[in-house]
Amino acid sequence: MNIFIDFLKFIPHRKPFLFVDEILCFQKNKYLFSKTHIRATDSFFLGHFPNNPIFPGIFILESMMQSAGILIGINNLNVVNSNRINYVTYIKNAKFCNIVLPNSDMYVKIFIINKKKHFIKFQGYAFVNNILVCKAIITIYVK
Repeated sequence: MNIFIDFLKFIPHRKPFLFVDEILCFQKNKYLFSKTHIRATDSFFLGHFPNNPIFPGIFILESMMQSAGILIGINNLNVVNSNRINYVTYIKNAKFCNIVLPNSDMYVKIFIINKKKHFIKFQGYAFVNNILVCKAIITIYVK
Protein backbone atom coordinates (compact mmCIF):
# COMPACT_ATOMS: atom_id res chain seq x y z
CA MET A 1 0.00 0.00 0.00
CA ASN A 2 1.45 3.35 -1.06
CA ILE A 3 0.17 6.44 0.74
CA PHE A 4 0.83 9.89 -0.62
CA ILE A 5 1.62 12.21 2.24
CA ASP A 6 3.70 15.36 2.22
CA PHE A 7 5.86 14.12 5.07
CA LEU A 8 8.50 16.84 4.51
CA LYS A 9 6.28 19.30 6.35
CA PHE A 10 6.76 17.25 9.53
CA ILE A 11 10.58 17.19 9.65
CA PRO A 12 13.26 19.77 8.82
CA HIS A 13 15.61 17.31 7.09
CA ARG A 14 16.43 17.63 3.40
CA LYS A 15 18.88 16.00 1.00
CA PRO A 16 21.63 15.06 1.48
CA PHE A 17 20.55 14.30 5.08
CA LEU A 18 17.05 13.00 4.37
CA PHE A 19 16.78 9.25 4.94
CA VAL A 20 13.07 8.74 4.23
CA ASP A 21 11.82 8.62 0.65
CA GLU A 22 8.28 7.36 1.07
CA ILE A 23 5.63 6.64 3.70
CA LEU A 24 4.10 3.22 3.06
CA CYS A 25 1.49 3.18 5.83
CA PHE A 26 0.78 4.56 9.28
CA GLN A 27 -1.76 4.59 12.06
CA LYS A 28 -1.96 7.70 14.20
CA ASN A 29 -0.63 7.18 17.74
CA LYS A 30 0.57 3.67 16.81
CA TYR A 31 3.09 3.10 14.01
CA LEU A 32 4.61 4.25 10.73
CA PHE A 33 6.32 2.24 7.98
CA SER A 34 8.68 4.05 5.62
CA LYS A 35 11.05 3.26 2.78
CA THR A 36 14.30 4.76 1.60
CA HIS A 37 16.41 3.79 -1.37
CA ILE A 38 20.10 3.66 -0.54
CA ARG A 39 21.75 5.29 -3.54
CA ALA A 40 25.23 4.22 -4.60
CA THR A 41 25.85 7.80 -5.70
CA ASP A 42 25.58 9.22 -2.16
CA SER A 43 28.85 10.97 -1.37
CA PHE A 44 29.47 9.30 2.02
CA PHE A 45 30.09 6.00 0.23
CA LEU A 46 33.35 7.46 -1.12
CA GLY A 47 34.92 7.39 2.33
CA HIS A 48 32.90 4.83 4.29
CA PHE A 49 34.74 1.59 3.61
CA PRO A 50 36.11 2.56 0.16
CA ASN A 51 35.99 -0.28 -2.38
CA ASN A 52 33.57 -2.10 -0.06
CA PRO A 53 30.87 0.53 0.67
CA ILE A 54 28.27 -0.04 3.38
CA PHE A 55 25.53 2.29 4.56
CA PRO A 56 26.62 3.83 7.90
CA GLY A 57 24.80 2.40 10.91
CA ILE A 58 24.21 5.85 12.34
CA PHE A 59 22.23 6.69 9.18
CA ILE A 60 20.07 3.61 9.74
CA LEU A 61 19.26 4.99 13.19
CA GLU A 62 18.74 8.44 11.65
CA SER A 63 16.18 6.95 9.25
CA MET A 64 14.33 5.52 12.27
CA MET A 65 14.47 8.89 14.04
CA GLN A 66 13.21 10.77 10.97
CA SER A 67 10.37 8.24 10.62
CA ALA A 68 9.51 8.80 14.29
CA GLY A 69 9.54 12.56 13.71
CA ILE A 70 7.11 12.14 10.83
CA LEU A 71 4.80 10.06 13.03
CA ILE A 72 4.96 12.76 15.71
CA GLY A 73 3.95 15.30 13.06
CA ILE A 74 1.10 13.13 11.80
CA ASN A 75 -0.17 12.79 15.37
CA ASN A 76 -0.02 16.55 15.95
CA LEU A 77 -1.34 17.98 12.69
CA ASN A 78 -2.31 21.20 14.47
CA VAL A 79 1.36 22.08 15.07
CA VAL A 80 2.50 21.74 11.45
CA ASN A 81 4.61 24.68 10.32
CA SER A 82 5.13 25.82 13.91
CA ASN A 83 8.55 26.08 15.46
CA ARG A 84 8.21 22.61 16.99
CA ILE A 85 11.54 20.87 17.38
CA ASN A 86 12.13 17.23 18.27
CA TYR A 87 15.30 16.14 20.04
CA VAL A 88 16.53 12.59 20.41
CA THR A 89 17.30 12.13 24.10
CA TYR A 90 18.02 8.43 24.34
CA ILE A 91 18.92 5.45 22.20
CA LYS A 92 18.78 2.11 23.95
CA ASN A 93 19.53 -1.45 22.90
CA ALA A 94 20.64 -0.50 19.40
CA LYS A 95 21.70 -3.64 17.60
CA PHE A 96 23.08 -3.86 14.08
CA CYS A 97 22.30 -7.30 12.71
CA ASN A 98 23.36 -7.01 9.06
CA ILE A 99 24.99 -4.52 6.71
CA VAL A 100 23.13 -2.37 4.21
CA LEU A 101 24.67 -2.09 0.76
CA PRO A 102 24.27 0.60 -1.89
CA ASN A 103 21.30 0.22 -4.27
CA SER A 104 19.18 -1.39 -1.54
CA ASP A 105 15.68 -0.50 -0.44
CA MET A 106 15.55 -0.16 3.33
CA TYR A 107 12.23 -0.38 5.15
CA VAL A 108 11.75 1.15 8.59
CA LYS A 109 9.01 0.21 11.02
CA ILE A 110 8.59 2.54 13.98
CA PHE A 111 6.13 1.87 16.82
CA ILE A 112 5.12 4.11 19.70
CA ILE A 113 5.81 2.31 22.98
CA ASN A 114 4.59 5.04 25.33
CA LYS A 115 4.28 8.77 25.91
CA LYS A 116 5.08 10.73 29.07
CA LYS A 117 4.55 14.49 28.95
CA HIS A 118 6.93 15.72 26.23
CA PHE A 119 8.75 12.39 25.78
CA ILE A 120 7.76 9.68 23.30
CA LYS A 121 9.47 6.29 23.30
CA PHE A 122 9.63 4.30 20.06
CA GLN A 123 10.69 0.81 19.03
CA GLY A 124 12.31 0.87 15.61
CA TYR A 125 13.25 -1.83 13.14
CA ALA A 126 15.03 -1.60 9.79
CA PHE A 127 14.90 -4.30 7.12
CA VAL A 128 16.45 -4.98 3.73
CA ASN A 129 14.98 -7.84 1.69
CA ASN A 130 12.88 -8.81 4.75
CA ILE A 131 16.07 -9.32 6.77
CA LEU A 132 16.45 -7.36 10.01
CA VAL A 133 19.43 -5.03 9.79
CA CYS A 134 18.90 -2.92 12.92
CA LYS A 135 16.63 -2.48 15.90
CA ALA A 136 16.63 0.13 18.66
CA ILE A 137 14.55 1.88 21.27
CA ILE A 138 14.55 5.64 20.72
CA THR A 139 13.18 8.36 22.99
CA ILE A 140 12.35 11.76 21.54
CA TYR A 141 11.62 14.99 23.40
CA VAL A 142 8.96 17.07 21.68
CA LYS A 143 9.43 20.75 22.47
